[in-house]
Amino acid sequence: MTRTQGIPRTRFGAVALALATFATLAPAGLSGQTEPGPREGQWLAVGLGGGIDQIACAICAGTPKSGVAGFVRFGGTMSDRVLLGGEMDLWTRSEDDIRQYLGGLSAIGLLYAGPEARFHVKGGLGVMGFRATEDGDALTSLAFGINAGIGYDFAVKDDLSITPFASLSLAPFADLKFNGELAQGGATLGLLKGGLSLTWH
Repeated sequence: MTRTQGIPRTRFGAVALALATFATLAPAGLSGQTEPGPREGQWLAVGLGGGIDQIACAICAGTPKSGVAGFVRFGGTMSDRVLLGGEMDLWTRSEDDIRQYLGGLSAIGLLYAGPEARFHVKGGLGVMGFRATEDGDALTSLAFGINAGIGYDFAVKDDLSITPFASLSLAPFADLKFNGELAQGGATLGLLKGGLSLTWH
């Protein structure tokens, strides 16, 4: 079983910079948007896109691996600048009879610069999990991690926005287990994803 794949830091950083630049600068080229309604009450967001994983440890080797990624996020509005809630995200890929999953569950906060601002930053804490299976063998991990990201809301209606997003989840102190037995300590789990989401508010 191929136990894991690592991502060179230079390439991982380059992808992160590209996603961040797109999500930040793309809105400048668009106009004629619907004015967003006030941020209040409950909200729900569903996102879909692509992502790459990073499983780094002393015995890990390989090349960057891409897959399908998405998230579900929901919560409440604390003020016209602060939203609090929970997020569940997942990345997966299948290759050569190896199925991999990487995802997490986090408590998150979204911060806007002002009542009419559309750009926001995200921060959160939670857990990340990893699982790779082949021929009945399983490599797994579960660890505490952080969740950070950016996005920009394009209002479609008063209560609906389309949001390009970029997000990074990272658990730097993870243990890898092979069929339930400790295989490697001091590993790092990472998930970098980007795409589009719909937000109802």
